Amino acid sequence: MGEYQNIINERVTDYLISCYRPYNGELAAFRKRAEEDRVPVILPDAETLILNIIRIMKPERILEIGTAVGYSSCCFAEVSGVPVDTVEKKESVAVTARDNIRDMGLQNLITVYTGDGEEVVCGLDHTYDFIFIDAAKSHYRRFFDAAVSKAKDGAVIVCDNVLFKARVVSDEYDPSGKYKTNIRRMREFIDYLLSLDYADTSLIPAGDGLTVTVLKHRG
Repeated sequence: MGEYQNIINERVTDYLISCYRPYNGELAAFRKRAEEDRVPVILPDAETLILNIIRIMKPERILEIGTAVGYSSCCFAEVSGVPVDTVEKKESVAVTARDNIRDMGLQNLITVYTGDGEEVVCGLDHTYDFIFIDAAKSHYRRFFDAAVSKAKDGAVIVCDNVLFKARVVSDEYDPSGKYKTNIRRMREFIDYLLSLDYADTSLIPAGDGLTVTVLKHRG
């Protein structure tokens, strides 16, 4: 297994980040503001990979569960030019996201819904060919299942932060046991994805870990 050593380590991560190039100056400024305010946004190498998936797929409509300040939905809209529906649980955060989206001039492409991810998604009228999940980690399975109910055959569903700062890989990265429940649920979720007979899933060490799931044609 020696050929797998050092695929990801601190030096590799630093190099990957140094290779990052923002899509445009407006998004670069948006990222900088978020990072200065210590607001979590999608990590640079994960962003680059996801945007290339979108470029390859050319989706007709995108769904996001977990808006936060609206950075990733702005990235998706800028690159794809198609409608993006995004769901944020907290109204106060959704207000900030709408302001940021308006500042980016993307309010005609991006719609922010407020509420529980599963409940909101199940009530939407649209179907989607690209879906991004980056919300409460312990609830990924129910968000994923709701997303599948609105996904087209052949859709791609990407889930972010599935390695949870390497804690999912080994309990040694959670020495106090503080995240024990979240770790268990994420491991169960990954096992669930890998067991699905209607989908193929890859686990990728980009950002804080991504799962990329392709739904098969379900007839």
